[in-house]
Amino acid sequence: MSGFTSLLFYDVSMTEQGLARKPGSLYVPFALYFVITFGGAIALLISKWWHVQGLARAQLQFLGSGVIISGAGAISANLLLPLATGRSTYAWLGPSFGVVLVALVAHAIIRHRLMDLRLVIHHGLAYALAMLLSLAPVAVLLAFFWPRLSSHLRRGELLIFLAAIALVSLLVPLTKDLAERVLDRYVYRTHANYQRIVREASQVLTGVLELKVLLPFLSRTVAASTEAEGVGIYLQAGPDFVKASAERRHPEGRFESPERAPASVAELLVETRQPLLAEEIAREGPSDGTRLGWQDLTRLNWSLVLPLLSKNAVIGAIVVGPKRSGDPFYPQDLDLLMTLANQAGIAIKNAQLYAQVVLVNEYIQNIVATIESGVVAIDPAGRITLFNRAAEQLTGHSSAEMTLQHVSALPASLSEPLLTTLDDGLGRTEPDVDLPGAGVTRPVICTTSPLRDPAGSVLGAVAVFSDLTPLKELEIERRRAERLAYFEVLASGIAHEIKNPLVAVKTFAQLVPRRQGDERFLDNFSRIVTREIARMERLVDRLRTLSRLSERPRHSLDLRTPISEALEFLQAAFDEKRIAVTVDLGDAPRFVAGDHGELEQLFLNLTLNAHEAMAPGGALEVRLAATESAAIVTVADTGAGVPPELLERIFDPFFTTKQRGSGLGLAICAGIADAHRAKLRVANRTGGGAIFTVEFPLTAPVTAPVQA
Repeated sequence: MSGFTSLLFYDVSMTEQGLARKPGSLYVPFALYFVITFGGAIALLISKWWHVQGLARAQLQFLGSGVIISGAGAISANLLLPLATGRSTYAWLGPSFGVVLVALVAHAIIRHRLMDLRLVIHHGLAYALAMLLSLAPVAVLLAFFWPRLSSHLRRGELLIFLAAIALVSLLVPLTKDLAERVLDRYVYRTHANYQRIVREASQVLTGVLELKVLLPFLSRTVAASTEAEGVGIYLQAGPDFVKASAERRHPEGRFESPERAPASVAELLVETRQPLLAEEIAREGPSDGTRLGWQDLTRLNWSLVLPLLSKNAVIGAIVVGPKRSGDPFYPQDLDLLMTLANQAGIAIKNAQLYAQVVLVNEYIQNIVATIESGVVAIDPAGRITLFNRAAEQLTGHSSAEMTLQHVSALPASLSEPLLTTLDDGLGRTEPDVDLPGAGVTRPVICTTSPLRDPAGSVLGAVAVFSDLTPLKELEIERRRAERLAYFEVLASGIAHEIKNPLVAVKTFAQLVPRRQGDERFLDNFSRIVTREIARMERLVDRLRTLSRLSERPRHSLDLRTPISEALEFLQAAFDEKRIAVTVDLGDAPRFVAGDHGELEQLFLNLTLNAHEAMAPGGALEVRLAATESAAIVTVADTGAGVPPELLERIFDPFFTTKQRGSGLGLAICAGIADAHRAKLRVANRTGGGAIFTVEFPLTAPVTAPVQA
């Protein structure tokens, strides 16, 4: 419409005031349309900017600013002013506002990644731009003096003059930098690259855990970044600060690094936990609290002392001598050195802890390597981290083969308890399990324990297992010896018990041929022989009881029942002897695996033994108690007790302290207890009398216990 019709403008001409034209009939509607459209676009842009945050908001902010400034300027110069004045005098300004849009959009692309673009400006290009910008003052000065220069110099001279000025201007920064480097090196002045120093120091301080590497590096870094006469590092050892590293860069200097830091400096550093600057103390005037420390700093030529902190506690110090250039320590120097000191404090503490861990680990490795029990440790992933020499011998696997292997590579008797402990965090003991290995299966006792951190989290598990083969062999030998001794006692007792009735029978048998007609003799013979034979039969019956204790089946039964029945059977005997019986069996049932008849005989023998040991008017206490895993029955009397020297023999067969006892009652009790995996013990009461204790392992209850 503007190019081929006169609806927008027509009759274009150039006047003294500039470009002129006559408006067409649609010029005003076109201007309104353009302004409204631009305003709507700006409103939409502002709305989007209002509803976003972060990077997107920054991008829209610069883009919108560029659009608003360039659009408003161009519309004003090329549309609104011509509409108001009828002339396009300032129309040439319109396109120049596009520079503002390009600049702001370029800034948004470089700094805020507009349109996800990233422009990389090479360091050389940046340097060249900086050099060109340095020519701007020269260009302004030349523009001011250009009329005079052009009138006094010929064209060739003017070009040479301009080239010389440009060359000198470009060489000034280079010459300045070179002169500064030469002079700084001459007077020992440094310009440290703080970012590079901190970056390189952080890589070493966070990656090195050995003090013998860490401390010399720290000394060299501080000395190189400050060009100080010397640097020393002191670490706390008890109440003293002991020298751990030193770097002396100026042999002719007065910097000293004694083996121990002065106590006054150490106390002042621990008290303040702040850098000690000798120059600052001198400027402010030493106080009573700092005077002695300042004197020691001056004497040793220490300009700066930096604290090494760990968990807000001073663990050491970095001492720095004066700069070789004579310059003071500026704030930026202190910032750099304190940053290094803070990082070094943590790194040194970590290195000290690492050294302790290495030492403890060495101790553990040596101890574990020398013990006879096998030791296997696993990490949270179930990988084997420790496998000692005894474990190699017991399993038949080498440490090199098993380390870092999953624990499932071990026999199930080891791997299962380890994994279970790792899973639930509970220790456990397997008293007798079979461990296959090295072509033979061994009985072992295995104990597992969780490994926890200070917070209580499970970090692994460890198993300690010992070969029970020697113990079992000793146990077999012990039982064999006990059995032989038992048979010896038993045979001696049987011979003694049978010999007496046999002597009587033999004597009467020898007299029969000579006294066959004596009826009284024959009556005595018949009566005595019958009595002695009955006595031998009873002895044989009791011996048969001893031999059959382990043959009968065991069932789950309430322990209170056989105790009650035994007491009920002897109640008449207790009443006749006026013995007071106290019974406390509790309200809850106590289930054990056993034979009802044998248990009744056990308690019958114990209570009968107590009945016979007490004089008339005595007292008997029978109690039943329980722990988490055992039921405990106690039978206590008020008799004479057992002589202390006979306590160990009280359960031997045919051993008795009674005049007419056979010595088999308590032996039968011991046999019944052993057959029920119970422990039978005897002791003397403090107030007189004996107390027998039987401890049974508890078992799970059944709905209807089987009784004999």
